Amino acid sequence: MTFPQAPSERNSRTRWLKIAAAFGLLLISAVALINSVGLSRLAEQTQSSAQDAQVKALGLRVADLEQQIDADKRRPAPISQADFATAQQALDERMTRLEEAEEAGALAVDLQTLQARVNGIETRLEKTRQVASAARPRAPVATKPKMPEPPFRVLGVELRGGERFLSITSTAAPSLAGARLLREGDAEGGWHLQSIEARAAVFRVDGQVQRLAVP
Repeated sequence: MTFPQAPSERNSRTRWLKIAAAFGLLLISAVALINSVGLSRLAEQTQSSAQDAQVKALGLRVADLEQQIDADKRRPAPISQADFATAQQALDERMTRLEEAEEAGALAVDLQTLQARVNGIETRLEKTRQVASAARPRAPVATKPKMPEPPFRVLGVELRGGERFLSITSTAAPSLAGARLLREGDAEGGWHLQSIEARAAVFRVDGQVQRLAVP
């Protein structure tokens, strides 16, 4: 069973409800205001950061452009195709002369080296020959024995009975009266007639062969 409330209680309750509602609204408004201020500050910070980044990027771009401008200023002026071809031809000619000079110098060095080696080899050969000549015993020089003079003179060749004879005479004979004939195999004063040729007579004397001209 409920008892009816007094009018003063109802008014008091209504007033507290209104105060609570007003306080709730105030609290909600304060929170909303705080959030709004925070969001505003965050947006400002974000915008400020974005602006700073843009400023830095623009600064870097400006610095890069300034470096490019400086590089373009220091860069030599472009040359024409004809000037480039002339300079390239001059450079090629100079390189060719340098290569030829280098090859000539290398060839001269090679020639000097080869000449030095040849001189060294010739010197060693000469020393080797001298040593070998000094160490080698000298063989006695064989002297050719002097051929004896024939004790007769050759007069000519005579043909008798189909056989050839050598006509000689003694060197001591005053005339041709002492002439005699020699056939192959005969001897005169140690001279043995071996053969009669067309222009010479072949004798063997003291183990040697001697040819005497036939007049």
